[in-house]
Amino acid sequence: MGDRHDYVALEWVKGEIAETLRLAHQAIEAVLDDPQAFPGLDECLDYIHQVHGSLQMVEFYGAALLAEEMEHLVEALQHERVSHRDEALHLLLQALGQLPIYLDRVQSARRDLPLVVLPLINDLRSARGESLLSETSLFSPQLPELPPLSAEALALLEPAELPNVLRKLRQML
Repeated sequence: MGDRHDYVALEWVKGEIAETLRLAHQAIEAVLDDPQAFPGLDECLDYIHQVHGSLQMVEFYGAALLAEEMEHLVEALQHERVSHRDEALHLLLQALGQLPIYLDRVQSARRDLPLVVLPLINDLRSARGESLLSETSLFSPQLPELPPLSAEALALLEPAELPNVLRKLRQML
């Protein structure tokens, strides 16, 4: 999975992403300073949406998932579907600060591991009353597609041994 990512493209967009996240951070701080500053939430949503799109474009889906959850929380704040507004805003500030750190880690480790940010993703989901994601929901191994067996290979299989072979294969997985 990690080998198919374009780390050069990530390097190109990382600076722009960091600047856009900084602007989103400023917009949230403005909302914290003045609770009636709804344009700040609109600006923040626009900035995070831009980051989300950039991350999808370069196919770093763990980081894109984090940005998507930030987007959803801002939307929930806009529609007043969050019970603890200030906590949600501070959580957004935390997520805005963590995303560039995560991207640095992705670039240096050459792996996009969403499990690293899963606790933060779940905090964002929890803030808007959504169910939490499990580790298995982020597990998507790249399994090679095996060609079907030829008629000759199928003829060599003993039907009586098939349950034992299947049992062994199940144990291996």
